[in-house]
Amino acid sequence: MIYDAHLHVESGMDSYQLEIDGGNVIYNYVSSYQELRHLYPSFEASLIFDIKDNLEFVLQEGKAQHISAYKIHNRLQGWREEDLPELIEKLALASDDIPIIYDAFPFGPELDCQPSLAGLIKLATTFPKRKFVAAHAGGYDILKYFFHLKPLENVYMELSFSLQYLYDSSLAADLKKVCRFFPSERIFFGTDYPFAHARFQLEILEGILTELNKEKEEIEGILFHNARDFYRKKDHE
Repeated sequence: MIYDAHLHVESGMDSYQLEIDGGNVIYNYVSSYQELRHLYPSFEASLIFDIKDNLEFVLQEGKAQHISAYKIHNRLQGWREEDLPELIEKLALASDDIPIIYDAFPFGPELDCQPSLAGLIKLATTFPKRKFVAAHAGGYDILKYFFHLKPLENVYMELSFSLQYLYDSSLAADLKKVCRFFPSERIFFGTDYPFAHARFQLEILEGILTELNKEKEEIEGILFHNARDFYRKKDHE
């Protein structure tokens, strides 16, 4: 069974190419969530934590258990290091049982608004009862994220997008190291569809897990159980 921990549906699912038993749809805009959420009722929904324009709405959606996680995206939201205290203040208003997806893929020329490993650690240590996941596993900083996040038991790593963009680079060994040594119960598969090829990423990850001689139970966790349990809402229990 496959659970896709990181999907986008603005362009539909017609070219997805994988058979999955569940998934988590990321809504990076409140407007797209309001427009499209009803079209994908079988998927979990994760909503951008918009503290500037829609805080009351996103908090209410979480309280009502309409969503399974909040998304923090420094680049997209224009957040800088100095905005962290405000983010912490607002996040304290959200229920502890709603996990946080932290976009951890550095990209683009706006260096002041890139993902921050220090920021993620500050959030995770400030809210130790809340679960966090480093989406895309840190991108080209994957090894740095691995070393610094491994001791934090409430922080997970999700491999979407980076599987495709790192496998044939000098960082391929780092990708394998994460799959080998990061606690397997805190790793899960995702695609970031349609921005990366779903089936190709699954093939890459299956090849790595086979090469590492991972036990069947660990593989099933990484491909299905870990992400499903991370995003599962109370009413699923």
